[in-house]
Order: sequence, then C-alpha cells, then structure tokens
Amino acid sequence: MDLSGVAAALALLSIPASVLIARWQMRTALAQSEANHRAALQVAEANHQAALEVVDANHQKANEAAEANHTRALELAIESHRSAIEVAGQQANAEHRRWMVETRSAEYRNFENTLAEFRRAFLARQAGSEHLVDVLAELHRSRYYIGHLGSDEVISIVERIDLLCQTLAVHVEPVERAEWWRTRIRPLRTELSEAVKRSLLGS
Repeated sequence: MDLSGVAAALALLSIPASVLIARWQMRTALAQSEANHRAALQVAEANHQAALEVVDANHQKANEAAEANHTRALELAIESHRSAIEVAGQQANAEHRRWMVETRSAEYRNFENTLAEFRRAFLARQAGSEHLVDVLAELHRSRYYIGHLGSDEVISIVERIDLLCQTLAVHVEPVERAEWWRTRIRPLRTELSEAVKRSLLGS
C-alpha cells in the first residue's frame, strides 16, 4: 500500500460513525423515495389506463346505444310509413266501393225508370212514335253502362230485357203489346229488381 492509500485508510478511520450512519440513512431514504416514486408512477399509469378503458367502454356503449336508437327510429319510421300507406289504401278502397255502390245504384235506377217509361210508350199504341225510339235509345245506353259497372247477374238480365224491348217495339202489334209486356217483360223486371238488391248488398 502506498502512502496515498495509507492516508485514505487513516482518513476513513478518522470519520465519525455518526457521519457514516447518516450517509447510509440518506442513501436508504433516497432509494426508498425513488422506489415510492416508481410505484406511484406505476399506480398512476395503471389508473390512467383503467380510466381510458372505462372511457373507451363507455364510448363504445354510447355508440351502441346510439346505433340501436337510430335503428329503432328507422324501424318506427318505416312502420309508421307502412301504416300510413295501409290506411290510405283502405280509405281509397272504401271510397272506391262507396263510389261503385252509388254509381251502380244510380244506373240501376235509371234503367228501371227508363224501362217504366218504355212500358208507357210501348202500351200507348203508337208503334212508330219518336218518343218510343228515344226511350229505346236511352234503354240501350243504360244497358251499356251497366255492362261496365253492374254485377254479372244484373248485366245478364238487363241485356235480355233490352234485346226483348228492341224486338217487341218493332214486331209486335199494338193490340198484343199488353199481353207481351205481362208475360215476357214483367217477369224479367221482377227478376231484375231482386238481382239489383243482391248486387247492392254484395258491393
């Protein structure tokens, strides 16, 4: 050992024990403080990560809830739209049925009234009267409209009545007309009235 080493050893021996203990305690305190600091950083990092995970989870839940609400809102809107279309369709169908009943009823009445007018003109013993020709024309016109609006049963009877009236007006002598009306047209007229009732009830 050289002189410097000896001097250092003597110097160490001359340092009081209290100084050495104080230095050792300071180093221990520093080490503990650093350990605590690291632990605090780890805890803070863990808490921060946990908070981020909670925020992310809440954000995801909020997105899912928003998506579910949006989807439900769309479903409700579509359902409401369909309901509105159905209601509108039902109203349109009801309106069409009402119009059909009213139109049929009006045309049936017109045909029956024209047939009654035909009877008066037909039995008036004026075979070639202009009025009878006009009545036959109106009877034929009404038959045409009923052909587009009426039930099959009513259409069939109306066609038979119209053809029979057109034929009788030309080929039957005035003295025979009352009998022809009673035996040929009146039964068809009764049949027509019953068919009209069934048609209007079934509309």
